Amino acid sequence: MKSRFAILFAFDGTDYCGWQTQKGIGRHSNPKLSIEETLATAIYEVCAETVTVVASGRTDAGVHASGQVAHFELTSGRFSEKSLILGINQELPDTIQILALEQVPREFHAKEAIRKQYSYYFQQGPAQLPHLRTTALWDHYPLDGDLMQKSLSCLQGEHDFAGFSAAGAKVNSTVRSLHEVEITHHPISLPGEYDTSTHFLWRLRLVGSGFLKQMVRTIAGTVKQIGEGQRPAEDMAMILESRDRTLAGPTAPACGLWLERVWYPKQEGVDFLKQTE
Repeated sequence: MKSRFAILFAFDGTDYCGWQTQKGIGRHSNPKLSIEETLATAIYEVCAETVTVVASGRTDAGVHASGQVAHFELTSGRFSEKSLILGINQELPDTIQILALEQVPREFHAKEAIRKQYSYYFQQGPAQLPHLRTTALWDHYPLDGDLMQKSLSCLQGEHDFAGFSAAGAKVNSTVRSLHEVEITHHPISLPGEYDTSTHFLWRLRLVGSGFLKQMVRTIAGTVKQIGEGQRPAEDMAMILESRDRTLAGPTAPACGLWLERVWYPKQEGVDFLKQTE
């Protein structure tokens, strides 16, 4: 009988085409690797088994994660959890690393998440800090935190988020529930040493039962316009009510988006998930 393993892992998505392996050929092929195939290849190098790695959900090209969850199955029982995580991490590039790994009940399924947390980071300051150039979006215009928070309050709860979904996305329903929505201020002090009065981050944090394609990035693009004073805070509620994507702001670049946490029903007996409760 196969053994099922769950992993908690982080990645810098800058050089990847996203989670899912791309199957295009010729001029339609993608020269960038996917997170999925990179993990599967590393597991094969250690275990000599071809596996399917199932994640809690897909992430787009350029998006990062500090708390993505996935599972895979192995036929061989000769590997301990410690040897697996050490061996697989050694085969993985520095841009993807497993933070925790454990054998789990076969009932555990990574796709059965009940909540996820995404954050979008805006970097503020007189110039972009080089070490944050691929992990936060620099905006040289000052962002008004009070206006941004005011605009976001309407998004909490269950709503039809069609106005913030990518055009042409095929889903059964565009209704989703957001449990937490906030914008918070965070000084940039480490690594390095900077003037924290001028160099800081705005963090747009969303916790929800599920998210539509590019939903967080579209909300981020809209809240950025509101924070810059390009449009009133009331526009967020207007877009939500209209369900018209053309009224929302631009899709914010992928570099600022992070998948940070994933929750499961009763955490499914997975110890490393319980540690994040």
